[in-house]
Amino acid sequence: MSDAFERRRRSFEAEYFSRKEAHLVSKLKQVFEKKVDKESVRKATGIKSERLLDNLIAVNLSGDLMVAFNLLPLVEVAWADGAVDEREVRAMMTALEQQGIQPGTPAYSRMEFAIKHGPDPEAKKVWYMYAQELKNTLSAKELAEFRQDILDTARTVANVSGGLLNIAFTVSPNEQRVLDAVEKALTV
Repeated sequence: MSDAFERRRRSFEAEYFSRKEAHLVSKLKQVFEKKVDKESVRKATGIKSERLLDNLIAVNLSGDLMVAFNLLPLVEVAWADGAVDEREVRAMMTALEQQGIQPGTPAYSRMEFAIKHGPDPEAKKVWYMYAQELKNTLSAKELAEFRQDILDTARTVANVSGGLLNIAFTVSPNEQRVLDAVEKALTV
């Protein structure tokens, strides 16, 4: 009888350590994948801030998603007045395609979701952290070009929404506040 108990004890013990090992392997895999993603984002962007890289990874940004993330202020501008209209949607989708983000890709889908549902407060917070880091990473000329590109595209989105009778004041005060905040975030 003691042999049966001993076999059973070893069986439970083997099962326990097998589960523990599987959990450890899974955990190590997650750490490795996070490290690889973090490294690829670091290389692609030149960002050195570990905190910002962790936040970028937390919102699942890499590759095309990073390009789409750069365009997040467009969503904020479009939603500045509390709703988005079809012309703003078309302007944003055109901007995505001009940046090489094609329909059917995860980046395009993520931006479609953001456009439909509005800016994610957490992603917005991370974008402003990212803008702060860009001031430390890019040269003054590169930062000025990046800022101008973002603002020009964001103004295009703001201008298509109409304003007063579609002729005057095409950028609303709320949209202008967003544009000013983006410009400030990207100015040294």
